[in-house]
Amino acid sequence: MSSTVLSLKNISYKVNNKSILDNIHLTVNTGDSFSLIGKNGAGKTTLFEIILNDIKPSSGEVNFSNEIGRNFKNTGIVYDHLPLFPLMKVREIIDYFSSLYRIKPANIPLKYFEIFGLNEILNSFINTLSQGERKKVGLFLSIIHHPKFLILDEPFSNIDPTVIDSIWEILKENNRTILFTTHNWNEVMHVATKIAFLHKGAIVLPSTTPEMVLKSLPQLKKIITEYNENIIKRLELEGFDFYINENLLHIFYNENSNLIDIISNQTHNFSSKECDIKDAYLFKIKDHE
Repeated sequence: MSSTVLSLKNISYKVNNKSILDNIHLTVNTGDSFSLIGKNGAGKTTLFEIILNDIKPSSGEVNFSNEIGRNFKNTGIVYDHLPLFPLMKVREIIDYFSSLYRIKPANIPLKYFEIFGLNEILNSFINTLSQGERKKVGLFLSIIHHPKFLILDEPFSNIDPTVIDSIWEILKENNRTILFTTHNWNEVMHVATKIAFLHKGAIVLPSTTPEMVLKSLPQLKKIITEYNENIIKRLELEGFDFYINENLLHIFYNENSNLIDIISNQTHNFSSKECDIKDAYLFKIKDHE
């Protein structure tokens, strides 16, 4: 039976009377791979900073289970912008973090070095590494003390996609609980067990499974075509569900409907596609713009 690892209650945050986060409720349970999804500026990083006690909320509570605690000894953390020491070598920073965690570097599983691709860069200075290499170092350091909980802010940005699956296998070992953000919508379907949508500082979709999010869509297929006022008027008149993004119409499509006829009367420039999590997010937030 799962238990609560992290609970956020009524979290709000304001700066100069501007609301950054508004009444956030969130629960992460044991074994969850929980993805918080939102556009840039939605408030994801601010929320993580509150969870990590880097900043104080204007109101609300952050509660951890007794097993995790507020000292973060049982937590691994990766920030979007890694605060690594630029003039230390990779080997030196591993030794430094090992001493903080009171573990011996020799006891770190060899497969970690292999999966994260660190053997080739152990003698490289941090400031000479690519962004992807720095991220892999950060992810490596987040798990060397075998934490039960990971908090990861955009952990895979700039990392070679061919190694991401292998890294996820390491991160999720031993039913580890993970809270993460990502802009990779496909990644969410592949690894997340729970998701929540954050938009303009508010939760617009409470936590649920990726599968349930897709099932909540009006249809599982869509037609994409150029923005057209005449098409929009017909869609609204006949009750079709749609959203607009980057000057394109995304229209949820039932093959038994007359949608193709409606569009064909205006343009032959359209295509059909299966819906995904990104469609669910953009459709959900359209009433909150």
